[in-house]
Amino acid sequence: MSTSEKSKTKQQDDKRARLLDAALDLFEVMGFEAVTVPEIAGRAGVAVGTVYRYFETKEALVNALYRHWKAAYNRMVLAPLPTGASARESFSLYWRRMTLFTRNHPKAVRFMDLHHHASYLDAESRAASKTYRDVAEKFIRDARASGAVRDLDPVMVVALMWGASAGLVKFASQGALTFDAGMAAAMEDTLWRAIATKPLGD
Repeated sequence: MSTSEKSKTKQQDDKRARLLDAALDLFEVMGFEAVTVPEIAGRAGVAVGTVYRYFETKEALVNALYRHWKAAYNRMVLAPLPTGASARESFSLYWRRMTLFTRNHPKAVRFMDLHHHASYLDAESRAASKTYRDVAEKFIRDARASGAVRDLDPVMVVALMWGASAGLVKFASQGALTFDAGMAAAMEDTLWRAIATKPLGD
């Protein structure tokens, strides 16, 4: 690839990234239905026609945005665990990854939480969401089989963990609490005690 081609590709990538950032800002504050394509273009600093060069419709844009952040979330949270890690160690690592991501990208987490069940998400977007759920459910099933956690529905535990991390982000954005490492650790202990057969220290 020539220097001019590389420069053109970078410009295209930059414009696409700006559109995704603008859409995230607007969808998170106003909701998908209320936002118009011209508003997204204006926020990104591009012409309206530029939006359609990258995304055929507003639905295509919101799906691209959802997949972008779900993929980033999955890469961080679902990275392979250390060999031989116990259920408690694995739970701690998963939770720390979740809360690190939510603390670093609170806007994206609020967006994913808000749009998770949206009717305009396509099959590819739903598959990206299912990846996280499948891994988390397998972890809970394995931990339950080892006797580390109580006989609970894996889906319920996954919902509990996601809801806790998303809830901390929501209340932090409202100024109701400070979502720092100490708060994340306290919530981890609370969640483990809720699901463990014999919580550490009892």
